[in-house]
Amino acid sequence: MRNFRNIFGILFFGIILSGLASPLRAQEAAKEAGQEEARREERLRDREMILKNESKILEKYAERFGVGIDTLVDLRVKRFGYGEITHALVLSKMTERPLDEIVAMRDSGKGWGQIADELGVKLGKVKREVKREHRRVNRELTIEERRRLRHSWVVESERGRPAESGRPGYEKEKPGREYGPPEPGRGRGGRGGGGR
Repeated sequence: MRNFRNIFGILFFGIILSGLASPLRAQEAAKEAGQEEARREERLRDREMILKNESKILEKYAERFGVGIDTLVDLRVKRFGYGEITHALVLSKMTERPLDEIVAMRDSGKGWGQIADELGVKLGKVKREVKREHRRVNRELTIEERRRLRHSWVVESERGRPAESGRPGYEKEKPGREYGPPEPGRGRGGRGGGGR
């Protein structure tokens, strides 16, 4: 009889614990769903902003590489810069591999050198072709479009000055070293003189 009570007590206690854990799981699931919804809305806003501000650039890239504008916008939403997009497109063209495969390799954390090695292409050849493609696209763009191409993730603040970028970037300063304008007389040559 005593064993029956112990077993019944353990079962009852287990049922109560599972009943308490259920609302916690529901809260976590709701929180996760809210975060996913926020990410989806942010991607949609980014997509609209890219289509509005960079349509001419996207059209030039689509013409140049024979890729759909939606594919390019998807890469931009994933925070790929135009340099990365050009690398991926050039590698895809050179190796005749699908663009999705190359983007997946990049998303996995591999650098362009590693990707080029895996695909059997020399990185120097890829870089030369990327520069060549950039020059071709730049020739077809207006000055304003070129500026947008260079500063594509800079968000304009209210006063017209660039605000903090939404794209994660590298640190501008290295610890322990200050970067600023050169001191007068300390240009190239290092003699400190102001001429002959």
